[in-house]
Amino acid sequence: MPRDALSESRPKAAAAEPRGSGDERASTLQAASLAADIERVLRRLDLERAARREAEQLLETRTQELQALHDALRRQATQQDALIRQRTEELRLAHDEAVAASAAKTAFLANMSHEIRTPLTAIIGFAEMLLQPQPAAGDGRDAVRTIIRNGRHLLDILNDILDVSKIETGQIEIERIPVDLRTLLRDLVTLVAPRAEEKGLDFQVEPQLPLPASFDSDPVRLKQILLNFCSNAIKFTARGSVRLQLGLMAQGEQPPLLRLSVLDTGIGMNDEQVQRLFQPFTQADASTTRRFGGTGLGLYLSQQLATALGARIRVKSRPGQGSAFHLLLPLRPWPQREPLLHQEHELLARVGDDDFEPTNAAPPQLVGHVLLAEDGEDNQRLVAAYLRSAGLQVSVVGDGAQAVEAALARDFDLVLMDIQMPVMDGAAAVQMLRAAGYTRPIVALTANVMKADIQRYRDIGCDDVLAKPVERERFFSVVSRQLETRAGAATNFSLMGDDEFDHELAALAAEFRAHLPEQLQQLRQALAREDWAALQDHAHALKGTAGSFGFPRLTELAGQLEAELKAGRLGRAAVQGEGLILAVHQALRA
Repeated sequence: MPRDALSESRPKAAAAEPRGSGDERASTLQAASLAADIERVLRRLDLERAARREAEQLLETRTQELQALHDALRRQATQQDALIRQRTEELRLAHDEAVAASAAKTAFLANMSHEIRTPLTAIIGFAEMLLQPQPAAGDGRDAVRTIIRNGRHLLDILNDILDVSKIETGQIEIERIPVDLRTLLRDLVTLVAPRAEEKGLDFQVEPQLPLPASFDSDPVRLKQILLNFCSNAIKFTARGSVRLQLGLMAQGEQPPLLRLSVLDTGIGMNDEQVQRLFQPFTQADASTTRRFGGTGLGLYLSQQLATALGARIRVKSRPGQGSAFHLLLPLRPWPQREPLLHQEHELLARVGDDDFEPTNAAPPQLVGHVLLAEDGEDNQRLVAAYLRSAGLQVSVVGDGAQAVEAALARDFDLVLMDIQMPVMDGAAAVQMLRAAGYTRPIVALTANVMKADIQRYRDIGCDDVLAKPVERERFFSVVSRQLETRAGAATNFSLMGDDEFDHELAALAAEFRAHLPEQLQQLRQALAREDWAALQDHAHALKGTAGSFGFPRLTELAGQLEAELKAGRLGRAAVQGEGLILAVHQALRA
């Protein structure tokens, strides 16, 4: 189409529409466009506001987290500072304690050097004197006594050190068994009275009744504490007295306390010295060690043992006026199984009792031939005398192998078999006899008569068990039961008259007493050498014989010593050994 024609056509089309309607339409379109723009702007503002609110919330959250972290870091820093200060203080205290302990142990070692060298000097010197060609008799006895005394001192030192070692390693052993108060007092009097007498001091037991006949505790550890109190009292008292007081202390609704107190009229102490008493390796002051000797361990041990027993120790002392050591032991359970003792004679009846308690059991009239297997010469003579007094023929052998050989070779009516013998023990001998078809009665003769022991003897083939020391009534009862009793029947064996039998028993008892000094020396030597096996053998032999000859207390103490040695409690065995030695010494003096 030509340009002119095109230009002409446009006006015509425009002319066909009204002029006003076009403007309105344009306005509408503009308004719609503007509204759309506004809507877009509003939506964008809403989005921006939401984003801003979200950013503000996030910022607030982050600010709170940072503040919490800051607070936590500040608390941690404060705690670290406190911990560092605490550790620094602990290290300072540990350093101070280590320095003090090192100084104390250095002083202790110096003291021990003195304490050990002093008795060793005496022991070596007097032993060399005894080797001289012809020492005077009096000088020889004094030398032996000096050697023994200094040997005991060395043993005390070693026992203290061993007990401290057990306490520090947690190996201390505490029992809780019935303690007979009368037996406890008797043991203390037996051990303490001779020491007080040697220094010319008066020793008294002062009970404040009523008191329990028995209570639960560890008798060995309790005795160890009280012996330490008494030994210190005697050591630090030049003249006057040492008193052992005991009584009950009420605690309201709580079980009462048993108060065991040792009071002396010795040198006394001031408050500062009392404060140092229970520290290991220390004494009241340096001059105490120089003047009186000692390890400085006894009261430390006593306090540790008292704590283990649930007890407390209290001390009151004034310089020049003596000291009082109190052991306060709670009585649990309460009330006691036995009634309280209200009369003094009930409490002290057993303290001074004579060990000799004869029995008047008359021998029965029996017929038969008895094989006695026993290695102890004293028991051989005693048991053979019992058997012969009943009209029995007796053959004696000294070990289990001889017993087996004799029993299988001859026709015995009864075998009395000691259990602990050399070469072959009695248990093995009984088993061998039963395995060989031996059917005659066999009675175990032994000092080991716990329930388990008795059952074991019966299990291996024994028909009955006789305990050492031999009790005449029980002995004749068992022998009669195993043999046919024919009262008044004629026999081929002469019956020993009562007078003759009593005379023989008196002679045997006198012979036993005559051998006691030798046994005493053997005990002392074994204990001084710490030859525990030999000490156990001596204790076993004494346990099986002493009671038969009228010394039941020696049998009791020897049995306690043997039990401690078998259990491997050497520290406690040493204490028991000293007690047995003192008891033998007392028996000889009596």
